[in-house]
Amino acid sequence: MEQLPQNDLNTESHREDDPVTSTSPQISVSEFSCHCCYDILVNPTTLNCGHSFCRHCLALWWASSKKTECPECRDKWEGFPKVNILLRDAIEKLFPDAIRMRVEDIQQNNDIIQSLAAFQKYGSDQIPFAPHTGRAPQQRGGGFFSGVLTALTGVAVVLLVYHWSSKESEHDLLVHKAVARWTAEEVVLWLEQLGPWASLYRDRLLLTLTEEDFSRAPYSIENSIHRRAILMELEQVKALGVKPPQNLWEYKAVNPGRSLFLLYALKSSPRLGLLYLYLFDYTDTFLPFIHTICPLQEGGSSEDIITRLLDLREPTWKQWREFLVKYSFLPYQLIAEFAWDWLEVHYWTSRFLIVNAMLLSVLELFSFWRIWSRSELKTVPQRMWSHFWKVSTQGLFVAMFWPLIPQFVCNCLFYWALYFNPIINIDLVVKEVRRLETQVL
Repeated sequence: MEQLPQNDLNTESHREDDPVTSTSPQISVSEFSCHCCYDILVNPTTLNCGHSFCRHCLALWWASSKKTECPECRDKWEGFPKVNILLRDAIEKLFPDAIRMRVEDIQQNNDIIQSLAAFQKYGSDQIPFAPHTGRAPQQRGGGFFSGVLTALTGVAVVLLVYHWSSKESEHDLLVHKAVARWTAEEVVLWLEQLGPWASLYRDRLLLTLTEEDFSRAPYSIENSIHRRAILMELEQVKALGVKPPQNLWEYKAVNPGRSLFLLYALKSSPRLGLLYLYLFDYTDTFLPFIHTICPLQEGGSSEDIITRLLDLREPTWKQWREFLVKYSFLPYQLIAEFAWDWLEVHYWTSRFLIVNAMLLSVLELFSFWRIWSRSELKTVPQRMWSHFWKVSTQGLFVAMFWPLIPQFVCNCLFYWALYFNPIINIDLVVKEVRRLETQVL
């Protein structure tokens, strides 16, 4: 057998000892062990300090200590730790059997599964508020989009100042003024608010007229529905002694506390807000609401609309069925449909409400998606009860201290929820989209 030269033998021996050039693995499992469980790393998660741990070990450490620090050197981490993909793939290729056995053991441990779910939920809540780490997506959002929000906020402030300066004082509204003190112009204003059709008769209105008087000359109102609308309004004016509220600002002037409560209730919990209307304000508010968003006839004429508003009978089963479906799955759509019906009366305000309802619907879909993706459907009843208890407690707290709150503060809260919340919700939707992109990556 031919003998190799001594130099060649030394070269071959050196190659066998070199783990880089050797064809056989020279790395042991102990070199990829976690410093918490002292077993092979599973889904290795590297912290800012450079130490790596099994993700479930880090979750157990966080769940027990509630500290965002390295278990070994106690250095605090920033943001939310991610799995080291390169290290994970290398370990799985080098030791597939050991990883498979470890994963099977982890999946059978309920404590580890619950800790991982809680840890991931904590991370999902922290992602939008994590400090900048120099990555391009965060810099892009912090620059361009914050500028857009600032511009929109400036526009909202200008519109709000214009609204405050152009609108008459709440104390000058007809809802606070006795009928005997109405001027001729205020009588005309009151009649015009009944609808465009009422402007035909504004110059011939007197509080003492009867239906027969309206049907005869010189008034000659031949449309019986128009006569009924005017007479019903006259009866309400006579009974109340003031003009009943017919738009958002008049309703707010008469019911400042309820209007603020409904605005925040429909924003944070629309289902409970509508339930409140059904239980405590059925005739005056809930019936007009359900007849507006779930009409008996679609695409009817103006007379059909007037008839529907005048004759608020009990809703039919078809109306209840449509309402309950939207109430369960699309509650914000109900608010948007109702605001759409008031576009001619409140041009900009209705559009703010519609946009806000769309944004809140998107945020609610993101919430349901998080619950579904985390397999937390069993926690839905508990979440619903906690939400109900929280909203009810806050409502009771506000009701107790409402008389002590200055009217100026209430007005600020009202206009903030009405005009500024859509701008805030735009930012929340963008953060949810980024969070979803982060989870996908």
